[in-house]
Amino acid sequence: MKTIPVFFTFDKNYILAAKVTIHSMLVHASQDYTYELYVLHTSLSERDCRNISSVIESFNAIIHFINVSEYEKKIEGLEGKAHYSKEIFYKLIAADLFPQHERIICTDVDVVFTGDISEVFFMFPDEDFIYAGVGPIENKGRMQQYKAKFNKEEQEILEHEIGAGFLLLNLKSIRKNNKQNEMINYYIKNYERLILPEQDCMILTCWPMVKYVPIRFSVGTFLYTADLSATDFYKGTPELNCSHTEAMNCIKKAIANPVQIHYIGPDKPWNSIMITKQKEWLKAMIKAGCLWEYIYSQPKFFARKIKKYSLRRFIRKHFNI
Repeated sequence: MKTIPVFFTFDKNYILAAKVTIHSMLVHASQDYTYELYVLHTSLSERDCRNISSVIESFNAIIHFINVSEYEKKIEGLEGKAHYSKEIFYKLIAADLFPQHERIICTDVDVVFTGDISEVFFMFPDEDFIYAGVGPIENKGRMQQYKAKFNKEEQEILEHEIGAGFLLLNLKSIRKNNKQNEMINYYIKNYERLILPEQDCMILTCWPMVKYVPIRFSVGTFLYTADLSATDFYKGTPELNCSHTEAMNCIKKAIANPVQIHYIGPDKPWNSIMITKQKEWLKAMIKAGCLWEYIYSQPKFFARKIKKYSLRRFIRKHFNI
């Protein structure tokens, strides 16, 4: 039976989220394949690993835990940025970590799956690309943040940026083109100005060797509240290179039948209330058998939020920010 490899990168704070992600992915994945899962980490205990492994017991899947602490030295001294954890860096070293695979899927764990991922793994056969994912929906608002930190040529490349929440990595091509070292060096050298760190790094070092997958494979929650009639759709994303009405219909189909729902931003369905599409995550969480774990985790998340917002209020009060 054909094997589809998938890897995840997260720390101890995302164990509950990871269990929901993995379980929801396997619930909807085609049973024609075996799924070989890998968790890249630096801080998970044996107990944590057993806890995560429990959600795959009824599926045709195996899971491996890879401690990547030796690679952590490469990013020593790089401070955290916004709500991004240091684990995002490990997406860039997949070619080194998985010599047995020619391609692999990578997904974030602030997501829930409601459809089958297997189709993506077999896309673009025999093509020389570095990675593939969902392209931009619009550029008008998003590109403003890059103007102060990137030159015109870089901005033109960033316009094509692919969301890093769900990726197909062509490891064979990464090795052939020596892209891993290039990505790592660029990430470290330019970290201070990278806004979406691994995502910006990947497009700036790999363009134009990228491919776009259908939007339904990673639907950001912002699309469910966006005013599509007023959205200036990005023509570089193949599905949106059409009339405004056709592009709008394409987005509507994607959000009605997503393969993955991505909870973009600092507020997540497990640590906040009134989050867009939270009900879908809660249903998947209960189906994964994580209800009590979710309930027990709430005081911890609440305390963390109080601390974060108290610090934010302190800074605003004393520094007029």
